[in-house]
Parts: sequence; structure tokens; C-alpha cells
Amino acid sequence: MRDVDASFVRTALADLALGDDVVAAATARAIAAAEAWPHVIALAVQWRVVPQVYEALGRCGAIDDFDAGLRARLRSQVFAQALHSASIVRTCSLVQELLAQAGVISVAIKGIATIATIYGAASRRMVADVDLVIEEDRLAPARTALEGAGFADISPPFEAHVAAIGYSRYLHNYARTFVRDGVEIDLHWQFGPRPPAALSARRILERSVEVPAERVNVRVSGPIETALVAVHHALRNSFPATSTPKDAADLAMWWQRFGDAQGDALIAAALESGLASSMLALGRVIAQRNAEAAISRGVTTMEATLSRTERREAERLRSFVERNLRGESPDNTTVELLAPAVFTRSIVGPLLRNARRGERNPQGDGAETPGVRRPLLVRICGRLARAGRIGRELLRLERVASYRAVARAQSRFH
Repeated sequence: MRDVDASFVRTALADLALGDDVVAAATARAIAAAEAWPHVIALAVQWRVVPQVYEALGRCGAIDDFDAGLRARLRSQVFAQALHSASIVRTCSLVQELLAQAGVISVAIKGIATIATIYGAASRRMVADVDLVIEEDRLAPARTALEGAGFADISPPFEAHVAAIGYSRYLHNYARTFVRDGVEIDLHWQFGPRPPAALSARRILERSVEVPAERVNVRVSGPIETALVAVHHALRNSFPATSTPKDAADLAMWWQRFGDAQGDALIAAALESGLASSMLALGRVIAQRNAEAAISRGVTTMEATLSRTERREAERLRSFVERNLRGESPDNTTVELLAPAVFTRSIVGPLLRNARRGERNPQGDGAETPGVRRPLLVRICGRLARAGRIGRELLRLERVASYRAVARAQSRFH
């Protein structure tokens, strides 16, 4: 394949996945001129936006200009991903039935929920695994049921796992991961140490709906919660290019389907949950590429509803997202440093925990085997390199405000 500028490929893919027909057609011409289609298709698979790209190319007619080999390659990817997503949906239904027999009610979120409630078909949304929400006190019977069916719990020991999530500088969901035959089941019971008000496990369970998908029934999060999970997922991971276009595409499709009837309710829930500025940022990213999208009306409403501070934060978040999409690779360590309370807790918390563990078990009986430590010089060099990256980023003043905005938005849920 011909060498192509990586930033061009990333930006082009985001424009295809989120843009209107005019943007898609112009982007497709630019990609063809740069002979970059193999790179774009490969990245679409990695970012999991193959269906969105395929639909965009079909709407603007660009796929008709593909040579036979390239067209066959793209269609084979679409077909393979559709089969995989349909298989994951059916697996979800089987797992939910298995859990129900053990007295555990579970609700599918993320990819399966968007397939069932927003897209209506597995062929229109790529999904890699099954994400389920359960009540925390049902984790034990859920684990027993899954392990009895051959799923292996691959998460660390429970207490250490939960403590690590609580002390981490990253915004993690509380979840356990089970695997069988390469299929991953993630059981969630809490969205971060301080979950958004609209995304408590109880609320998701109470507002869940059972719908048919791929000839089976699945219980999934309600429309409002499905949209907020997409926003929270993008924010939680610091808006990475690898998944934010997919989250944004889900949000855009949500507004197309539910915006007229439930748009105001979604904005109210986002405000209640501290996710409004993140949702506005994603809305602006979409509207910039598709001014006629239904979410553009939502952006107008949010502009009038949110405070000046929230709108300013949203603009800084939008800037951060666009830099990620261009491949400028914002430094996540700098983001973490700008959340001082979280950063301090991530250092002090494990030290206190280890000290308490030592007091309880001074002989070290039953203690976890310590990991192999890297040589002192290697650790020092690594820390110096990290300090250098942070210093360089802090000197780029135009980025610091957006870093701080991400840190502040994430800190609401730490």
C-alpha cells in the first residue's frame, strides 16, 4: 500500500462516519485521490465503524467508484462484522436466560443496547462483547451461574480488584470479566466510584426494556440510559479516537430516532448526571460535520440550557476530541495530573492499604506474591521521560485548558 499521512486517514474516517452526504462525498474523493482507501478501511475495522462508513458511501454513491477488489474487500468486512455482531446478540440472550434461572436480572448496555433500541439490526453496529448491568448483591450467584456454564472469571481477586478501581487515576467502571470460547461477558454494577445519577444500576434495571433483536429477545437499557452510557463511555476513556467516533455515531443515531420525543428528557438527565458538557461536546463534533443532523437541534437546545461555564467546558472538550481524531495524541498523564485530588488518592490510597494489610498480617502469611520490580535505573529513566512529556504538554498552553476540562469532567465520577 502507498504510504499516506496518518492524520489525513484518521480525519477522513471521522468525517465519513459522522458527516452528511456532502461531507462524505468530498471525503471519499479526497481519499481516492490520495489512494488511501486500504488504510481507511483498515482503520474503520480497528475503530469499529465499518457499518457507518459503508452506509455513508452508499448514500453518497462513492462505493460505485470502487474497483471490484476494493468493493469486495469492504463488503466482506461488512458481512463478517454483521455475522459477528448477530452472534454476540444471541450470546447475550442466552447469558441473560442463564442468569435469570439463577435469580439474577441483567440488562445489556453499550453495543447490544444500541443495536436493539437505536439501529434495529446487528449489521448496522459492530459489537465485540456482552456488557451487562446487575445489582452488586447479585454478583455471587451470577458468578456461580456463569462458571457453571464454563465461563472463567479472569478478573483479579475481588477485594484487590475493587480497591484498585477505587484508587486508580483512571475512571473505571466496577465490573468483572468472564470469558468462554473467546467471548467476553462483562458484568457491571457501578459506573465509576461516584456513578452519574441517571446511571445507577437500580435505575438502569428499573427503566430497562425487553425487545426482539436477531430473532431473540434481550433486555436492554432504556433509550435515555443507552444514550448516556455512550457519553459516559467516551468521557471515561478520555475521548480516544479508537472509540469516540463510534460513541458519537450512536449518539447521532439516537437523536435521529428519539430526539423529537425524548430529546428534552435526555438533556435533563445529562444535566442531572453531570454529563451535559460532554454530550454537548460530542454534539458539536457531529454538527460540525453534519449541520442537518437531528442532534444539531439538540445542540441548539443545550446551548440555550447549559450555563456559560458548562458551555465553555464543552468547547474545551470538543477541542480535545478533535485533536484526538487528528492523531495529535494528547498525553493522558497530563490529564491525570490536572485532577490533583484523584492523582493524590491514587498514590496515597494504595500505600495506606498496604500498610493496613501489613498490620493485619505482619508475617506476610497469605499475602499476594509481589510483582517483579524493574531495575532502579529503568524506573528512574521512565519517570524522567514521563516528567518530560508532562512538562512539554504544560508548555503548550493551548492544550492545557482542554486537558483541565477533561480532568474536571472525569473527576465528577471519581
